[in-house]
Amino acid sequence: MNLKPWIKRHPVLAYILLTIAWSWSIWSLLFLFIKPGGLVNNPPPVSFVFVVVGGFGPTLSGLLLTRVLYGKKGMQALGKRFRNGKVGRWWLALLIIPAITALTPVVRQLAGYEVDFRAMLSLIPQGIGLGLTAGLMEEFGWRGFLLPHLLKRHSPLASAVLVGLVWGGLWHGYADYFGLGDKGLAFWPLMLMVGPVLLTAWSLVLTWVYEHTQGSLLLSILMHASISSSALIFGLQYTGLQDELTWTAISVGFAVLFAGLIWMGSRHVSPPKKAAKARKVPRMKAYRRPVKR
Repeated sequence: MNLKPWIKRHPVLAYILLTIAWSWSIWSLLFLFIKPGGLVNNPPPVSFVFVVVGGFGPTLSGLLLTRVLYGKKGMQALGKRFRNGKVGRWWLALLIIPAITALTPVVRQLAGYEVDFRAMLSLIPQGIGLGLTAGLMEEFGWRGFLLPHLLKRHSPLASAVLVGLVWGGLWHGYADYFGLGDKGLAFWPLMLMVGPVLLTAWSLVLTWVYEHTQGSLLLSILMHASISSSALIFGLQYTGLQDELTWTAISVGFAVLFAGLIWMGSRHVSPPKKAAKARKVPRMKAYRRPVKR
């Protein structure tokens, strides 16, 4: 059975299905070793093997479908975007997500809670390692394949939201179950906040940067790394579920507020017809090149 014609007609759907099939099937094997929520309660080391292998779903799917749809030229185009480090002042964008994430422990300390910033600084090496791994596991898919294909038919705003919902709500939601699944009904608000809400906010930020850097995949990987690194480094210890729910909402609120402000102040908010015309690409091109503004 030749699936290539169907994949050509439905590249976005094919990508989502392949990514979910890979990641969820492998993550499901975690039930052999841990219970829901067990990833944060001294799980056996073998658990992380399945976490990492399953986590490569987005990148593996992006690379495979790029090869199937566009062949060698498509892979070369993807590699060119990966090597694109000539983004000028946009390197400063790497400071955005860590700065926004760091606001929560600062505000928490100002509110009278004890916050160990020295312990947070000691986590920087582990955070960098975790972040780079996560960026490589995912970004050849989310910003390497999915976002460029969505931008062929949708505005940057709609594309960013769709990526965020698939990334944070659908794909990441199952992963969150293994970290938050032991919290009873509190799992649902926590999962929604740290999954679709937070990652859609970050998707808006990453798309904003993507559009101004000619789709630099290298910068997308490093910005994704800053998300995972910051989550580890600036993570907080809570006194109970209510405390965790409150401060998670505050943290996610900062991200949503910032993402909304930069998007409202951005030139991306253009009339749909004008945006669609600017983003029209030749049929056989593997990737659109974002228009400089």
